[in-house]
Amino acid sequence: MKRIGLMLLMLTMLVNPFILKAQISDELNIHPDLIPLLDKNMAPFYHGVASGDPTENSVVLWTKVTLNKNISFIPIEWQIAEDPDFKKPIGKGITSTSNEQDFTVKIDITDLEENTKYYYRFMLPGDTSIVGQTLTLPKDPTEFTMAFASCSNYEWGYFNNYRFIAEDPEVDLVVHLGDYIYEYAPNVYGDTSIGRVNVPAREITTLDDYRTRHSLYALDRDLIKLHQMKPMITTWDDHEIANNGYVDGAQNHQTNEGNWQTRKNAGKQAYYEWLPIRDNSYHELYRSFKLGTLLELVILDTRIAGRTKQVDSESDAGYNDSARTILGKDQYSWLMNKLTDKTTRWKIIGNQVPFGPMYQPDMKGSSDKYMDGWDGYPFERKKLIKAIARLKIKNVVWLTGDYHCSFALENDIDGTVTTDDNVSVEFVVTSITSANDDEWLSLDSAKTGRQYYLDFNPHCKYVNNIDNGYVVVKVENTQITTHFYYAETVREPSQIKRKEKTFIVMDGKPVLIPQD
Repeated sequence: MKRIGLMLLMLTMLVNPFILKAQISDELNIHPDLIPLLDKNMAPFYHGVASGDPTENSVVLWTKVTLNKNISFIPIEWQIAEDPDFKKPIGKGITSTSNEQDFTVKIDITDLEENTKYYYRFMLPGDTSIVGQTLTLPKDPTEFTMAFASCSNYEWGYFNNYRFIAEDPEVDLVVHLGDYIYEYAPNVYGDTSIGRVNVPAREITTLDDYRTRHSLYALDRDLIKLHQMKPMITTWDDHEIANNGYVDGAQNHQTNEGNWQTRKNAGKQAYYEWLPIRDNSYHELYRSFKLGTLLELVILDTRIAGRTKQVDSESDAGYNDSARTILGKDQYSWLMNKLTDKTTRWKIIGNQVPFGPMYQPDMKGSSDKYMDGWDGYPFERKKLIKAIARLKIKNVVWLTGDYHCSFALENDIDGTVTTDDNVSVEFVVTSITSANDDEWLSLDSAKTGRQYYLDFNPHCKYVNNIDNGYVVVKVENTQITTHFYYAETVREPSQIKRKEKTFIVMDGKPVLIPQD
C-alpha cells in the first residue's frame, strides 16, 4: 500500500478505533476452539511478542494481531527503546499486516548497538502489546551463555521448562533445535488427560491447519513468557511438517493427505510467519551467527534442505550409498566453510538429530543404530569426521535435539571408549515435554534401558531417558561448561527444577570432563 493510503487508514482508525474491536467471541478472526485460551487483558495481541535472529546490530521483532473477521489489512505501530518505560524510544515506525501473512508482524530492526538490551512493543489505537526485551549479540565477548531446547509437544505436558529458561538471568539467548510444534491429531501422540488438547482436531496438512496449530502453541503462557524475555534462534526438525520427513516425503505423509510438496510448503510458510526468523532470498533455514572471535553458532537443517529418504536398517542395500545425504551438497559445502573458518575459537553446531554414533538398545540384549540420525547416512558422516580430523579442526561441539533423552557423547567414527580418535563432543538435549522412555516403559525398565545405553555406547558419558528439560551452555575462551536441567514434572504447572549434571570441555580437547 502506498504511504498516503496507509496514513489515511491510520487516520480512520484514530477517528473510529472501535471498527477493529471485538469481544472474545466468534467474531474474532481465530479458530473457535482457541477462544477459551485467550486472555482478554492481552487483546488484541493475545499471542504476545517475540524476538529472534539477533546480530551485533539487528534483531527481528514479532507479534500477532487478532481482531474482527471482517478486517483484512491492519497498520501497526512499533517502538524500541533502551528503557522499559519508552521515555526515549530509539526507533519507531508503522508497518502493516494482513490475512496474507495470517496477521503476524515481523520487523527487522537494524542500526542497533552491540551487546545491548532493548525493550520493544507494538501498538494499535487504544491497545498496546506486552513489552518484550531482547539482546543484540556482543561484538567480541569473553563469555556467552545459551539455553538449548527441543521437542515441545503440547499434549504431552506443560511448558514449565520454557518458563525456567525465561526466568534465568544468566541465559543470553535461546536456541530451539526443532519439533517446536507437532502435527498429530488429538490423543494420537500425547496425553489429553492432563487437559491439553490439539487444535485443530485433526492431523494438520494445510496452511490453515499449520497456522492454527502454531496459534495454539503461541497462546501457552510459558511460551509467551519465554519469547517475551529472551531472543530466540530456531530451526525446524520433522514435526513442524510431518514425522521423519525428508526432501521428497515423510513417514507420516500418506497419499490420501495430498501432495507432499504442497504440504511441506504450507508447513514452512506457517513456520516463517509464526516465528521471529529473518527472511532470506534463498529460503533455506541453515544459517550462522558469529560472536567475535569467541564462537560461531552454526544452525543446520538436517531435515528438508537436502536429506534423502531414510533406510530401515544397516542391512538395507542402499545403506552405504555415497549418494545418500542428510545435508545435501550445498549445505555440506557451506558447513565445511564454517568449520574451516579459523577466526573463531568454538564451533557450536545446532543440529536436529544425533551425530553419534547412537546405538539404540532393544531391551533384549542387542542394539541397532538410529537410522533417522546421522548414523543412517554413514558415508556422509564418515566423510565429515575424516575431514575434521584431517584438517585438524578444533573445538567442534554439537548441540542436538530430536531424541527425547539427554546424552553427553564423545564423537568418533565407531563409538569407542578411547579418546585419541575423538573429533568433537555432543550434548543431546532431552524434550521440553515429549515422551521419554518412562512414558512407554515402567520406571524400572526405563532405568534398565539407561544402563543399556551406556553399555552399547562406551563413548557416552551420561544418559537421562526419563526426565524433561533443557541444556545451558556457557562458552568461554578456555572452556565450555554445560548444565543439564530438568523440571520436576510436566504433568501439571510446577515451579520446581533441578540441575542434574555438569560437564566441561577444555579448549583444544574433545573430551568430556564431568563435574559432579
